[in-house]
Amino acid sequence: MRYGRGQLIVRRGMHPDGRIGAVQAGRVVADDERGLALWVDVGAATMRRRDLAGTPTRALPIRAELTTPTLLAPGTWGPYRTLMVMPPGAAHSVWWSWTANGDFAGWYVNLEAPMRRWRGGVDVEDHALDLLITPDGRWTWKDEDEFAAQTNDPLFWDTAAALRIREEGELLLARAVSRRYPFDGTWQDFQPEPGWPPAPLPHWWDVPADGCQVWDDSFYAPH
Repeated sequence: MRYGRGQLIVRRGMHPDGRIGAVQAGRVVADDERGLALWVDVGAATMRRRDLAGTPTRALPIRAELTTPTLLAPGTWGPYRTLMVMPPGAAHSVWWSWTANGDFAGWYVNLEAPMRRWRGGVDVEDHALDLLITPDGRWTWKDEDEFAAQTNDPLFWDTAAALRIREEGELLLARAVSRRYPFDGTWQDFQPEPGWPPAPLPHWWDVPADGCQVWDDSFYAPH
């Protein structure tokens, strides 16, 4: 399954229990051997979990969030304009970030299970550990405490899998230090099509991936 340039799709972060944890709506820039490139502009539609009082639960430890009654609530993407590239079969995505005035702010390496495609977009499962890289090559790990807390939790990964996740991050870090793709300037001059407004939330954003075949193509057409 390939998506066409400009196509509206969603990227969904899935919880290990099968629930949707978060959603970003975006427009396809490219879908080729380098991967799926998705443009998520400032103001693009998102969905994130909140508790029953309306308080965002993103800052909670993930096990605490999973055992708290929550609802998905609409929001918008920001503060960075973001190009998310998900290489085929890779256990990561790389995000290029720009400020609202167009200055390049750096790369965000999101360690995650390889994306799963469905007709309306892609589903991913986050691996907690991330890598931040500045335009001048400085770097730092993000969420190491959360990664450690989830290791050997029955809901997540064991020690062996944690080593593989860390190795994936180290591989990307080595590329960044040596300024190899994707940290070699590729995509840094990207500009979205002039006619692309921030992506709205499509009506099929929460269709289960394994149930989407019951609908024909017209169901997934933008309205």
